[in-house]
Amino acid sequence: MTISRTIIIVLLFTAMAGSVHAGDRIWDPEPGAKTEKQDAASIQKLLDLELRAKFGAAAKSNHLLTTQAASDAGWGFVADHFTEIDGNHDGYASFDEVQAFFDVRSPLPAARARAAAKVQVVE
Repeated sequence: MTISRTIIIVLLFTAMAGSVHAGDRIWDPEPGAKTEKQDAASIQKLLDLELRAKFGAAAKSNHLLTTQAASDAGWGFVADHFTEIDGNHDGYASFDEVQAFFDVRSPLPAARARAAAKVQVVE
């Protein structure tokens, strides 16, 4: 049984807040608080940083990822789709290969544009 990320976040906020009652302002910022605007570019930047950190932790020192390293790092999705990610089928995935795999599947325009720029047509 898996618990969605949203449920985990709600449970954490509930535990941190002590008791929460209907009508409490959990998700809204305090009145007058400055909030940072989230646009597609800033979200893409955060996702790229998170992907690079996850890849770095899994690939360790050689900067190449294997199926076993992805599995050991708890990155099961990448381990399950490793044959798709490893574009040149050498048994290792570079960061560019992993990023291209996720870019093709991204709903964000910047990632899709980056993926389209990497497509090479061979006739």
